[in-house]
Amino acid sequence: MADHPILRWLLPVSLAINAFLGGLAVTEWLEPEFPPPPPRPERMIEEMAEILPAADAAILRQSFAEHAPNMEHRPHNREEMFLKIRAALKTEPFDPQALTTIFHDGRKTRDAIDDSIEGALVDAATKMSTEGRHKLAEWHPRPPRG
Repeated sequence: MADHPILRWLLPVSLAINAFLGGLAVTEWLEPEFPPPPPRPERMIEEMAEILPAADAAILRQSFAEHAPNMEHRPHNREEMFLKIRAALKTEPFDPQALTTIFHDGRKTRDAIDDSIEGALVDAATKMSTEGRHKLAEWHPRPPRG
């Protein structure tokens, strides 16, 4: 019975399956507990536009283009802010006011971006059909990719 071909492969296959499942368990355990970042505004607008009637989708896209012209600079600005934070933390003697100013400026930039997005949505909703506004009210963001 020990010479049966299936029995010769049973132990290696079992070990491979256990190693795979153990790897999955470890990656789940080591996964960071931080929530995923919020979706990019451009992605959210496109997701919203997908569920809208064509005319309302065009209104939403146009409103976003008018209210958020500097969105394409956002990733560069974010990286620039991180570089400034790193530089401030490495500066000797440490200047807490400089770091506070960097955080304050970053907050002002984020607030301006939020104001642009909110303004675009209010403007678009004002011009949309009733059906479009109702569909927009039912929109839920997709889970983050990856």
